[in-house]
Amino acid sequence: MAITIKHLEDNIKTLPEDLYDEVNDFVDFLKFKYESKDSKDWSDNLTTFQKSSIEKGISDIENGRTYSHEEAKQRIKNYLLEKSK
Repeated sequence: MAITIKHLEDNIKTLPEDLYDEVNDFVDFLKFKYESKDSKDWSDNLTTFQKSSIEKGISDIENGRTYSHEEAKQRIKNYLLEKSK
């Protein structure tokens, strides 16, 4: 028996509503996974936001706006200590 949209809908309706987001995330993952197979370059599937984030990161590196691993850990530790006060 072939699975139809109706079968999927009926099956999803048996789940608790708090799992709908997780099901939707998995559907998005599957779409991305199979769209990626059609592309020779994974970067073809990046969103505009992802591409913009990468460009910002490159700009940060080129302009010296970076931290060492140890500096980053200390900054995060300080931030968390301040938040807990």
